[in-house]
Amino acid sequence: MIRYIEGFASKLNGIDFKTLEDSKYSIYGLSEDLNLIYVNPAWTHFARENGASEKLLKELPLGTPITKAFFGESIKSFYTEHYLKVLETGKPWRHEYECSSVDEFRQFHQETYPIKDGKGLIIINTLTINIPMKSIGREALEALNKRYTHSTGLVTQCSNCRCTQRAEEPEVWDWVPEWVKNIPHNFSHSICPICFDYYWKI
Repeated sequence: MIRYIEGFASKLNGIDFKTLEDSKYSIYGLSEDLNLIYVNPAWTHFARENGASEKLLKELPLGTPITKAFFGESIKSFYTEHYLKVLETGKPWRHEYECSSVDEFRQFHQETYPIKDGKGLIIINTLTINIPMKSIGREALEALNKRYTHSTGLVTQCSNCRCTQRAEEPEVWDWVPEWVKNIPHNFSHSICPICFDYYWKI
């Protein structure tokens, strides 16, 4: 996988390329058009570790609009608005979000920095909370197709907290760890109302 565009390091102007490459946290770079121009090794490692298939990674090559990585128009609008504001003002932007695994509740701090020539952005995702899932009292339920498969044949998972939406009670989202660990082929992604209100509501 090609991880950065030609000449990317020379565009940084003050940000050390080796620092980005050596970071244990997921970092990506965007052009002024919000297209993907860089991912560090930790970005690809994190994606694979969290269930992203090789097919999905191939669907996000360099030059792809970053909005293709976000699920739902509200989330796309949220990030687009804030990323463009950083480009316009030259001021960094900070944001918190959840991205939990089967066994761990994880919260991340995202910092978005403008590249000094105004030609793009560097986005750093730092792990700030990492505690056992059992310590937050999130009840685990079984992966029952009948309970979660919608009439479309799809099962919907929140791409943030990774809870799964009930088909006949769409306002209810359950923690189904089996489907966090092994995502079925018929999954779709969205954002549950609580995550949207807490992390993204503008």
